[in-house]
Amino acid sequence: MGAWGTAIFSDDLAEDVRSEYTALLSIGKSNEEAEHLLFSYYSEILNKGDEDEPTFWFALALSEWNKGRLSESVKTKALEFLDKGGDLERWNTPGNEKNYKERLQVIQDFQKTIVSKQPAEKIIKKMTVHHCPWRVGDLLSYRIVTNKDIENGSFSNMWRKYALLRVIQIDKHPVSKLAPTEMYDETMLVGLYGWTGDTIPEPSIVENLEYIPIEDYMPLPPPGTIDLSLLENVSEESKEKILTALKNVFSTERRVETCAQLDWIPYKERIGDLTFLAHDSTYEESVPEYFKTNICEYTMTSFLSFDYTLAKRLQPYS
Repeated sequence: MGAWGTAIFSDDLAEDVRSEYTALLSIGKSNEEAEHLLFSYYSEILNKGDEDEPTFWFALALSEWNKGRLSESVKTKALEFLDKGGDLERWNTPGNEKNYKERLQVIQDFQKTIVSKQPAEKIIKKMTVHHCPWRVGDLLSYRIVTNKDIENGSFSNMWRKYALLRVIQIDKHPVSKLAPTEMYDETMLVGLYGWTGDTIPEPSIVENLEYIPIEDYMPLPPPGTIDLSLLENVSEESKEKILTALKNVFSTERRVETCAQLDWIPYKERIGDLTFLAHDSTYEESVPEYFKTNICEYTMTSFLSFDYTLAKRLQPYS
């Protein structure tokens, strides 16, 4: 059971159902279309006596009710499982009496809710997504201008300097995994050349340049033990992300990150801050082995100011 609490949505499956249902509405799906996609995606647990099936119907029914869209068919399925006792058997185990009582109250309150008059249909804000304006293989000049610590601090000599980046990968992030091609954000991974200058150079300059790591550091030594009980009320998805981050922060081996995820949207809006120079189609066919593009291999650059990272790394080239 992927539950971390007694509430309807304190469960991995229930939270996923709510999240996907909301996402589908946000990309323009009707309530009927959202239901159809959810039924198809979760078909392995529906109408087969799976112990997770009540969780699915409860989560969908409450999600729809909260949006003013509870359909009769979904309400009927939820009430059928409530008539059978809901999912209380899963909670009725020795030593779990307190949670059982809490879940019983939650189920009773849930039943009262879905048979009551639902609120007016809520307006669903349409999701905004951003697609990368560049292609894999594009060469970009990047001006360091977004961090005041650079302008006034120890790396002040790097203020308004240019760096050279190569787009090596573009990743798609669907708003809904149930409709992955219909609406998605894009992010890009870039590599860094060992060069910096006061003006935008000719693209041919990279013929005599090499890539350099964007981050090269020694992580913190691992603590003796990590108390995993602190994560017992965290969803499995969040727990996996936390443990991955801990593995990257604590290590006995030096970490070299050869690429970074660049979010160009919030701050590179002025002309000249991020400029296309040239395209190399060979990168579309294969990325040099130098680049490690697994998400676990460029974690640190995701948490730090990209401009500050560049200012630090490019000091020897200034």
